[in-house]
Amino acid sequence: MSALEVIEQIRALPPEERAQVVDFVRQLEPDSSAQVSKSIDYASPDEVKAAGDRVIEQYKNVFRRLAD
Repeated sequence: MSALEVIEQIRALPPEERAQVVDFVRQLEPDSSAQVSKSIDYASPDEVKAAGDRVIEQYKNVFRRLAD
């Protein structure tokens, strides 16, 4: 059975059984540092602008062609 098939079967489980699978997978991890962070970090407006400026600078020829 492929990983995709296993994932599809897990998705089809009722919520209680899915929770058991999640608990099992977490027990497989060697230490707590391997766990995925549950917090979401957002970029500041300045970081977003700087990233956008870098993209535009990197692909300015593409943007110029699109504008024509």
